[in-house]
Amino acid sequence: MASWYRDALDMRTRVFVSNLELPEAPQLCEPTSVLVTLLDQEGLRLTSRQFALKRNASLVLEVRDLLPAQHRGHVQSGQITLDFGGAQLGSSRAYLHWYNERSLTSSHEKFGLTIPAVGGYWTVPNVQDSDEYRVFLAVANLDTQTYISDVTLKDDEGHALDAQVELRPNGSRFLSLETLFQNPRGFLHNRPGVLYFGNNRQPAMYYYFVQNQRLGTWRAQHL
Repeated sequence: MASWYRDALDMRTRVFVSNLELPEAPQLCEPTSVLVTLLDQEGLRLTSRQFALKRNASLVLEVRDLLPAQHRGHVQSGQITLDFGGAQLGSSRAYLHWYNERSLTSSHEKFGLTIPAVGGYWTVPNVQDSDEYRVFLAVANLDTQTYISDVTLKDDEGHALDAQVELRPNGSRFLSLETLFQNPRGFLHNRPGVLYFGNNRQPAMYYYFVQNQRLGTWRAQHL
């Protein structure tokens, strides 16, 4: 399983992983180990640590504590992978906290591969860009091939701006609208828009983050 992390001045990451018995088959839960690997935004390994996980036990891991000292506070985007030494039960799903001194938001990892779909898009509704609210996109490529996706921003009248995201194998990005598009604030003219990802065939994990710039807080949602 894998997910996205960030360790910077404005956001840190905490990971929770459990090895819990299932009521319908408690005998399947056995002591195991989990290998936690942190990759940088280009998909290169920064560190790996193995942990023992007893039956019905949980781990709480601060990503910053796992990173090499020179990278702490300086990873703008990265992928975290968790590989179990034994059976990986449904209860083993990892959950993440992204937090700072003023806020905490959370979601879960990517369990397995993306289900192939025919046509369509991954969509982010209610996209805003103002002095108070900004939208950021976190994308992690779980594939061993390069990930390429067309990205479209539409305003409330259906006009469109187009861009493209390309990630190396196991790479990731944390992208603001300004990084993707020229003058998105003027394009949206103070009205919410919609963002579309065109690639729903490769295994990837998508989150969108809303930053309240006045309060310094974050809110996350996975796609």
